[in-house]
Amino acid sequence: MTQTVAAQTVTERAGKPFEEVQPFNIDKFLAASKPLDLSGINLDDAGKHPLSLSEVKVLRYMQDTEFYTVHYMKALMETSALADNECRAFLVCWGYEECFHGRALARILESCGHEASKRSLDEFTRPRKLTEVLQDAGGRLLSMISSDFIAVHNTWGAINELTAVHAYTRLAELSANPVLAAVCRRIVKDERRHFAFYYQQAKRRLTNRLAQRMAAGAIKALWEPVGGSMAPREERDFVGAYLFDDADGHARLREIDATIGKLPAMGWFNMVSSDVIAGTERIRRAGVHVDRPVPCGA
Repeated sequence: MTQTVAAQTVTERAGKPFEEVQPFNIDKFLAASKPLDLSGINLDDAGKHPLSLSEVKVLRYMQDTEFYTVHYMKALMETSALADNECRAFLVCWGYEECFHGRALARILESCGHEASKRSLDEFTRPRKLTEVLQDAGGRLLSMISSDFIAVHNTWGAINELTAVHAYTRLAELSANPVLAAVCRRIVKDERRHFAFYYQQAKRRLTNRLAQRMAAGAIKALWEPVGGSMAPREERDFVGAYLFDDADGHARLREIDATIGKLPAMGWFNMVSSDVIAGTERIRRAGVHVDRPVPCGA
């Protein structure tokens, strides 16, 4: 499959382009917020289908990322985002829903005979990393300087949630475990709702030069892929290589960058593609084996 065809396939699967998503209705989101929809899915059935060791590594990383959401919430609640009614209401439900994503992934690992990751539990007791301290301090400082900080937060959130949409979609496509694939597709539905909030908020708030400069400066200086501050770089690189190292994966990376690039003054954005591709090259140079199973539908 050529990259052009792959890109077209991604667009067809994605449905309505993200930039055309209708304005987010916070009341509807709050009313619909609930634990992950697992109706018709028996997580114990996941154990009937083996996971590759590579899948186990990816699942543990994604499980930890979901549980780690509470750290991001804590940092944001110490900024002016707390004073914004829409952001405050969204953050509470966002953290609630992400927790159930992590619980489902942990259950699948256990059903398949693998120990779920304990890192997300240890994260609450370890000292904060320098990068995390800088990110949190930078957020508080920007929020004190200007209320336009919320534009930074929502742009950052849009990048990470859109990345999550494509990461879970790819995991569903690549997995030979039909239960895992079904759960990932359910998670994608939640992540798309989360992305819609962040994207429309960012689009609405990146309306003046200060907000645009703050967003660009903060993202260029401090952004890293979701979960990056939690795990060693080699683990983050491995996940990116597993999920995106083919023509279809590269097309999805370009779509992430292009979608974020449609936000006001974000046309320069290419950080997701460049980070994942660089990480994949590091994995190759290190000779790390990436084992992809034969997908369910193959």
